[in-house]
Amino acid sequence: MKLTPRFIVGSALGLGAMIVPFALSGYELQVAVMVAIFALLTLSLNMLSGYAGMISLGHAGFFLIGSYTSAILATRFAAPFPVSVAAAVAVTAVSGLLLAIPALKLSGHFLAVITIAFGLILHLLAINLEVITNGVSGISGIARPGLGSWSMKSDLAYYWLVLVVLALVCVLVSAYIRSGYGRALRALRDDEIAAGCMGVNVNVAKMHAFVISASIAGLAGCLYAHYVRYINPESFTLDISIRILIMMVVGGVGSILGSVVGAFVVYVLPETLRFLNDYYYLVFGFVIMLLMLVLPKGLVSLIPDATGAKGTTSAGPGSRP
Repeated sequence: MKLTPRFIVGSALGLGAMIVPFALSGYELQVAVMVAIFALLTLSLNMLSGYAGMISLGHAGFFLIGSYTSAILATRFAAPFPVSVAAAVAVTAVSGLLLAIPALKLSGHFLAVITIAFGLILHLLAINLEVITNGVSGISGIARPGLGSWSMKSDLAYYWLVLVVLALVCVLVSAYIRSGYGRALRALRDDEIAAGCMGVNVNVAKMHAFVISASIAGLAGCLYAHYVRYINPESFTLDISIRILIMMVVGGVGSILGSVVGAFVVYVLPETLRFLNDYYYLVFGFVIMLLMLVLPKGLVSLIPDATGAKGTTSAGPGSRP
């Protein structure tokens, strides 16, 4: 295997992720779990916006669907964790497909408005459909996953679960992006009209992007619900969608490694600045602005070939999804 800078950095991050938890305090370990969950969310957005070039500002909606689906099954029907995961991913995938239908003919700021509306509608439904969601009171008592008598009650055990899931999703997304379907997505991002002329079924490619992106976000939502053990509508506001977008841009658009790096920096940086009290968000915003001015392509632009793409992506007839 060729030792590229991207491979070396990714391997170093993976090794660090396996060693560092043993040196973390209880609170720091909680932060590490949340970083991994938000890395999944950022990767899901990158799948849609970074690789397919479709703007989404409503990813908190997919996050909500995955969380509530899993939470309802776990608390009201005592469903095993694997069943909750499968259901959360399936329901969120269907919602992604349904959102893709009206979004097929839209792009740019029009698509952004549609996705914002999607997220806001789901937030309002979570508040008002009290029979299903328990309204503003939320859902509590969500059990941690387990296998027989073994339960992941400790944060360290849950960290390993989330880390394994994140690694597996990264591998699967990497394989997809290198396939003909992935080349079709990147061709769609570069030039939709040209992609269609070269044999890419644009509508099918867009549906693929929405469904895969939604599925990963739903998986993240399921992991989140079973970790915090209590969810309510305020956990899935527009602020979350914007935060995920910032993570993607800071880390690097169209980069799996960038999704992980962006989630780490944007989630951990405010935690390290809390000693500034009322001013820490001001400093945080300034640091993010500075990063964007100095590194407009994200932190992974410091690593040669970090996106795995060389020049403009083309898709021939064999790339037709």
